[in-house]
Amino acid sequence: FAVADPDLTKKITVRNLVCACTGVPRRDLELVFNAGQLTPEGVIASLKGFQFYTKFGEAFQYSNQMVATGGYAAAAAAGGRYGELGEAYATQLRRRVLDPIGMDRTTLSFADVEADGDYATPHGLRLDNMYTRLSLATEAFIEPVAPAGAIWSSANEMARYALTELGRGVAPDGTRVVSAANLEETWQPQVAVDAETSYGLGWFIGEYKGLKLIDHGGNTFGFTSDLAFLPDQGIGIVVLANAQGSTLFNEGVRSRLFELLFDQPEEYDQQIAFAEQQTAQSEAALAKQLADRADREAAAPYVGRYQNQALGEVTIAFANGRLYIDAGEFRSELRPLKQPVSGQPAFLMFDPPLAGLAVDLRRDADGRPGVSIKAGPDEYDFAVIETGTPRASPVAVGSPEAT
Repeated sequence: FAVADPDLTKKITVRNLVCACTGVPRRDLELVFNAGQLTPEGVIASLKGFQFYTKFGEAFQYSNQMVATGGYAAAAAAGGRYGELGEAYATQLRRRVLDPIGMDRTTLSFADVEADGDYATPHGLRLDNMYTRLSLATEAFIEPVAPAGAIWSSANEMARYALTELGRGVAPDGTRVVSAANLEETWQPQVAVDAETSYGLGWFIGEYKGLKLIDHGGNTFGFTSDLAFLPDQGIGIVVLANAQGSTLFNEGVRSRLFELLFDQPEEYDQQIAFAEQQTAQSEAALAKQLADRADREAAAPYVGRYQNQALGEVTIAFANGRLYIDAGEFRSELRPLKQPVSGQPAFLMFDPPLAGLAVDLRRDADGRPGVSIKAGPDEYDFAVIETGTPRASPVAVGSPEAT
């Protein structure tokens, strides 16, 4: 284990790994583009290359890789061998948490989910805000960081988990799973998120109408979850949706429950109405900026294979008259912006799982083609390996044809 700062490497504790307070930034694209090759040990090793955005303890910055490392550290402490940390974590999670709480069907195993057959189908959002069915394999990107949220569960079994939190570590059947002191330590603020909310050890700590509120959501490419509880009132709720980006809905269900229980006005309805209005305006603005398809003549010189040290290899190719980017783990059509700011061909990914991600096709000073992917403050430049590669597969994952 190491982070970019050698001095901080020596000081970081297991508590720090899950406090979202170390300054290690969120770097999810490395997970998405490398899911097929990443291992738990590779996730741990990758942290050394993540440059800090803030100083230790200065700001809230969540990192899936850091949280996962916390879980794998626990597995190692329980005797798990390096090289087998994924299996060791799954074993300890089952023995120490899932079985004592009575979460019999809850699992980290994709194979178990597929064999069971009774599972929800993930749905991702396209750039036009339409949902489309995804394959189960699309969710596999989360496996290397399993402790950060690769659990497959149900509303019933997650409710048992919520009851265990409300029971200060005692499961619904009376089994003591963890001491009250250790459980409540995870509820203590570690770093401020905003003026009203802090982050603890894997929990957001805030309030609802002056009542202490503890919650955490989860988002993958085809699912959204929300678990929230009021510890002093003994009230909790779990909302699971097989849809990408449905946080507003999930939290809306939570808020409506609280409004009903405490006889409060329907305030969240106004927030949803405002969000719908903003979404409609954004869709209309995007529709004006986005062309229907890439110009073949303009994009043809960029067809080829490209490599980035952090994200691996991608292919740019045409299929059925449309331009696609293929990373192996996923594929998406590229829709061009009518007026790119830089003057270079500029595109947005149209299909899930990364709809809306900006992609530029550009040439360097020597005229060589290249690809640049932008995600927030991070920019990943891909160098050309080969131009004029074979055509892409005619069906893009998540496209209407694949549904």
